[in-house]
Amino acid sequence: MTKMILFGFALLASTPALAQSTSIVSNNPAPKGGDPNRIVCEVDQTIGTRLGARKVCKTALEWDQGRQEQRGDLEKIQRIQNIHNPGG
Repeated sequence: MTKMILFGFALLASTPALAQSTSIVSNNPAPKGGDPNRIVCEVDQTIGTRLGARKVCKTALEWDQGRQEQRGDLEKIQRIQNIHNPGG
């Protein structure tokens, strides 16, 4: 049980985007069916500092792929926890 929890924390800590950002504020949300090569800038807030905000610009496609990757990582962690502890 302890090994599973440690593995979950290690997996979570190995995901830089999840470990560093608390929230992302977008002034330019990507609409469905929009141009995937359009540049979208968002503000990334770092945990533990007021001065840690930085502007990150990527294409809409890169933002979408990053979010899908983060979601997949989170679902993987949840599946692993459910396999080792199916009763809750």
